[in-house]
Amino acid sequence: MNGANILDISGVVKRFGPLEVLRNFSLKMAEGEKLVLIGPSGSGKSTVLRCINRIEEIQAGSILFEGRQAKSKAELRELRTNIGMVFQRFNLFPHMTVMENVVEAPERVKGIPHFEARVLAMELLNRVGLADRTDSYPRELSGGQQQRVAIARALAMRPRMMLFDEPTSALDPELVDEVLAVMKDLANAGMTMLVVTHEMAFAREVADRVIFMDKGVVLEEGPPEKLFSSPSQDRTRAFLRRVLHKTA
Repeated sequence: MNGANILDISGVVKRFGPLEVLRNFSLKMAEGEKLVLIGPSGSGKSTVLRCINRIEEIQAGSILFEGRQAKSKAELRELRTNIGMVFQRFNLFPHMTVMENVVEAPERVKGIPHFEARVLAMELLNRVGLADRTDSYPRELSGGQQQRVAIARALAMRPRMMLFDEPTSALDPELVDEVLAVMKDLANAGMTMLVVTHEMAFAREVADRVIFMDKGVVLEEGPPEKLFSSPSQDRTRAFLRRVLHKTA
């Protein structure tokens, strides 16, 4: 981490009708930081990610990326170019091959020439261990392979930051490790990463900070060794007992 804030969320309120999902939510991230959000279902973790890249609009507060708030369509397009997102579901285009899925956005959004986009795609598919599946269609891949293609597709935009929204939750247990291995590689390479996950071993190994959320607020945060070994909040302790017992 170089100490410069790449993300600054301040006093964010997000409502779905009468339901307040985020309540005066604030968070700062340094460039190069790996931050993991944990907490029970419905605590607002995924909503945080969806607000950052403006899939959801907020009712109050501010979200600054690299010191700026995206207001115009051009600024929003630039924001989404610089922030890659990987969802629970893979969201690959079923009628396109692996290669076509990866080159689509660089060519259409960034105007990268086709040959250059294919070279970049091959580098990324090799990085995620799928260089031999360029001509395959999503239906011909396992869930883990599809998620690795989704990661390569997000990286093809050369983002400054990556958001991961429970990227292993839709996978069979035996396929989880192959996706986490790719994410660990990204972390080791210095990518700024904000990850929502229930994979506590991954959080322990990779995170610089872990944030525990409950009912739309940050209840507790700290380095993983401290938060997992000696959480200060009863709610955090109860959550970790339950989650760690399931994975034991």
